[in-house]
Formats: sequence, structure tokens, C-alpha cells
Amino acid sequence: MRTEPRRKERAMMNPGEMEALLVRRAIGQLATTTEDGPYVVPVNYLFAEGCIYFHSGPKGRKIEALRTDPRVCFLVDEAGPQVTWERGCGISQIYESVMCFGKAEFVEGLEERRRILEMMVHKFVPADASPPLLNLNVGKTAVIKIRVEWMTGKANRISPIHTIISNQFLTGDR
Repeated sequence: MRTEPRRKERAMMNPGEMEALLVRRAIGQLATTTEDGPYVVPVNYLFAEGCIYFHSGPKGRKIEALRTDPRVCFLVDEAGPQVTWERGCGISQIYESVMCFGKAEFVEGLEERRRILEMMVHKFVPADASPPLLNLNVGKTAVIKIRVEWMTGKANRISPIHTIISNQFLTGDR
């Protein structure tokens, strides 16, 4: 069910803005459905070629959920400072967030998994510290691709009407 945002002025309408947030963040929240109900788990990921990729061990609750029902939601957010302003309760949170909806599929083939894992390593590890990917390890690793069917974004950005105040929860990149 797609709905219109209540705060239309905060909707991110430009797909490029949403993709930029997906590219620059390190961790996203993967939501799946299990027989016990919703299941959400943080994963490090790569956004490339219009898809979201992440890796996992070959077994576990997340893998079972994806094999049973490939429909997923994937959330990425970036918190900014708390600000004061003249509306609502007088305090607001600066943020950007993107929710992607789509279907997960398991990447088959050793070479394709290696290609995706190498792109992930290049995102997270400096080039001079990148360990070689051994066939044995690649073969034991599940690589999952989310084909994004649609996404929605929302942002509350700093403006001249805001005054930045301290935020005890901002501790750097998550």
C-alpha cells in the first residue's frame, strides 16, 4: 500500500537525492516477515546498479525469512542535530531517510558473488588493507540482492529558522 506523505514539504522527490543517501550510509535496517511476525535486522550493505546488496551466513532467521517471503523493506537514515524552532513543541530533529521496497533474491554463481563482495570490500575497507577473497569463503557466503521496486524519502533539513542545540545521540557515522 503506497500512501502520500503527511508532511509533503519534507518528501524527497528527487530519486538522485535518495540514491545519494543510500550510497553514503554504511548500515541499513532490513525488514522481513516471519511466521512469528515482522523481523528487522541491521545489515551493512552496498547500493550499486540500482539494487541493494548485503551478505550473510548461509543459515539463520534472516535467510529463512527471505526464502519464505522475498518481499522486504529496507530503511536507511541519517540523523542530524536537534533544533529549536517556532512550530509544534518547539524542538525538531534534522534527518534524512529513505525506505526501499522490493524483493530479495539470492545471488547465484561464485564469480557474481565474488564481484559483489569485492565491491562491498572496496566500500568499507581501505584499498591497502583489502584482504583477498578466498573461493572457500565466497562459496560459504550468501549474497542477497534487493531489486528496488520503489522508494520513498523524507528529510527535515537545517534552515534559517532553526537554532541548533546539543544532541547527545549524535556519535558519528552509524
